Amino acid sequence: MGELNEKIAACYLEAYGDEPFVRLLNDKALPDTKNVVGTNVIEIAWRLDPRTGRLIVMSAEDNLVKGASGQAVQSMNIICGFPETAGLI
Repeated sequence: MGELNEKIAACYLEAYGDEPFVRLLNDKALPDTKNVVGTNVIEIAWRLDPRTGRLIVMSAEDNLVKGASGQAVQSMNIICGFPETAGLI
């Protein structure tokens, strides 16, 4: 399972490693709303269940900021050519 877990981590890093609002949690860390409240950040963690072989994905976000309002600002920044993080960090 160790090799598979490393492949899973590599996939997440490839997909989200450069994203400014995605915090990938490795090892024993778990997502917690106290770490994302008032931000446009989402925390993502995963565990591979050795008994079933299922991948369990967990996340935490502040849906008031990361939700529609943060998404609107982030999209406007991209469309207008501003830094993606403008007004959100």
